[in-house]
Amino acid sequence: TINLNLRGNKLGVVGAQALASLKEAPLLHTIGLDLSNNNISDTGVQALAGLKAAPLLRALNLNLSYNNVGFTGAQALASLKEAPLLHTLSLDLSYSDVGFTGAQALASLKEAPLLHTLSLNLSYSNVEVAAAQALVSLKEAPLLHTLSLNLQGNNIEDAGAQAFAGLKDSLLLHTLSLDLRGNNIKDAGIQALASLKEASLLHTLSLVVGPLPLSYGGRCEYPCDRPYSSTFRPGVV
Repeated sequence: TINLNLRGNKLGVVGAQALASLKEAPLLHTIGLDLSNNNISDTGVQALAGLKAAPLLRALNLNLSYNNVGFTGAQALASLKEAPLLHTLSLDLSYSDVGFTGAQALASLKEAPLLHTLSLNLSYSNVEVAAAQALVSLKEAPLLHTLSLNLQGNNIEDAGAQAFAGLKDSLLLHTLSLDLRGNNIKDAGIQALASLKEASLLHTLSLVVGPLPLSYGGRCEYPCDRPYSSTFRPGVV
């Protein structure tokens, strides 16, 4: 197990390429790298995606926020699905330009054979309706039971929220967290999201919608410290 906090160290592409050599550690099964604000760019992210070659990799946590990552980097990270033993994955790509193409690629993580826990932070990453609709296909992952999606500060609107309501059709999902603040979601989207309580195995749901706090450039229509949220068990409104 290795956990490194290297945020804000001006690592750049060369530093990312050096860290990618961790894949050569023969017994390493858990990797955590906080590389936020290092100007790694797509090229550095492509190198880090090579961690999938670590022979015993089971859990991977990569914080790549504020790194000028675009859809090419997201496409590279989607290849982590090829890590044969990977069961837990956390990717922070906030403040990037993932867009539809990158989101569509990340949705292919559903093909990871053993993945059961997934966290994606795509806040402020140019995610709109079509990208949200693509991400909903993560429900098809064969073993996924825990999913966290942070999409605040994008523009998925009611149509994107209605698409996420489709996560209720997942056969194994029992824990779901959705942060959808700052996405121009109105009553129709909120009503659709409420149907998540119908998911057959879902026992823990964290759902946050509404405007962004003023500190994030949002406009509050009700107290900033009280966004709409709900944590409930199926059958309980």
